[in-house]
Amino acid sequence: MIPSPRAVIDIGSNAIRLVVYGGPPRAPMPIYNEKARIALGDSVDRTGEIDAKVMKAAVATLVRFDALTKAMQVGERRIVATEATRRATNGAEFLEKAANAGIPIELISGEAEALASALGVVCDMPSATGYVADQGGGSLELAKIIDGEPRQPLSMPLGTIPLSKRVDASPKSLAQDIEAAITAHGAFEVQTGLPLHLVGGAWRTLGRLHMHVTDYPLSILSNYVMPTDATTDLAKIVNIREAMEQLGIVSELRLPFMPYSLLTIEALVRVLKPSELVVSVYGLREGLLFDRLSKDARSEDPLIAAARHEGARLSRFAYHGDRIAEWIAPLFDDDPPNLQRLRHAVCLLADSVWNSHPEYRAEHAAELALEGNWPGLTAGDRAMIATGLYAAYGGKRPRPVLLSLLASDELLDCATKWGLAVRLAQRLDGGTGSALAGVTLSKKDNEPVLTYDTDMTNFDSSTVRKRLKHLKEALTKTEPRTAPPIP
Repeated sequence: MIPSPRAVIDIGSNAIRLVVYGGPPRAPMPIYNEKARIALGDSVDRTGEIDAKVMKAAVATLVRFDALTKAMQVGERRIVATEATRRATNGAEFLEKAANAGIPIELISGEAEALASALGVVCDMPSATGYVADQGGGSLELAKIIDGEPRQPLSMPLGTIPLSKRVDASPKSLAQDIEAAITAHGAFEVQTGLPLHLVGGAWRTLGRLHMHVTDYPLSILSNYVMPTDATTDLAKIVNIREAMEQLGIVSELRLPFMPYSLLTIEALVRVLKPSELVVSVYGLREGLLFDRLSKDARSEDPLIAAARHEGARLSRFAYHGDRIAEWIAPLFDDDPPNLQRLRHAVCLLADSVWNSHPEYRAEHAAELALEGNWPGLTAGDRAMIATGLYAAYGGKRPRPVLLSLLASDELLDCATKWGLAVRLAQRLDGGTGSALAGVTLSKKDNEPVLTYDTDMTNFDSSTVRKRLKHLKEALTKTEPRTAPPIP
């Protein structure tokens, strides 16, 4: 059963955004995204209230978004307002006008906003530990996550709009403000050396700028890691408006606020002394959806949920990706947990690109892994899944050089073995999965062995034996590898 789309309408300080999600509940996939540039925060910052024209435009936008979600037959929908509406003296009037138009808005507190942003990161990386910072136009939210559990939510009026109007805006002055807010919080304990996850459009843009500066080989921003001193290189671009304009990466409306987004990171680095900066493409909206999931749904691995959904949608026959994973598992019983889940994802996606031309299936399978909307992955993880699928689809050329830029050859060799095992499974019964219950794949002296039940010998063939030989050669070629760190 295909779940109904879910939607979140986020009424922020700089814009009102509608995002509609498809896919499985545990791995929401954006299928529609629209933003209206209505700056509630600007008028609130100037006068303390939402300007009448701005309010009218905001309600009209909500009416449109309401109509869109109904046309898309959205099931669950959340509509939230944040800092600008919280701070506006006529915020209650705005909420009333929207309610009269049939659109009830949930006004969330700054602490609830911080927790939702942290849950967004957890939605993507379930076992994440570190800090989550989310900067919008009106406020800066900060929370700590320990093994996927958010805590210590803190909201500060340090968004890009008020910062852009401060004459003393600097990393030092902002760091002092953040330290004062942490002290006033009372229960917020700073632990240095943890990753700092960055949430928000401006910080995602900084991530893209850093990719450009460093000639990063992949364009996927999800969980992109920057060193804490990345701000030095970014400042050379961000502090010169013409330099940003020439690159075409920063939108015109965001240009004036980029220096303040950067100095906020510099201030957070001073205060938290993080180990690294991690750009998150998940945040408040995904956190709001995650918050509504049951405990069992939350415990699912988002990567496996997403790969299972896409694999079932794209497969030729009755879907059996999980069965392939079980069938080849005895060959790789020394894989640590993170490699197990990556191998599982390869199996789930093993029948996903058969509609491509045979000459390009392997390349398209690798592209699917590298560029797909897969949660819970680092760039190295993507490279391993891509390598596994490339081998599963019989890539005839040497594997793409890009993959070796993202993960070690040792790990990619490991993934190649997974792919060859999957390739054997797909040839055994034509990709139907019908023989997997009656033919056992096991390991003896580190070599793969096929054992047929009496009534299953008809599935044996010279082609099957040839693929078994290729798998044997790969398994005996190298020693067992070490695992990458689990993100």
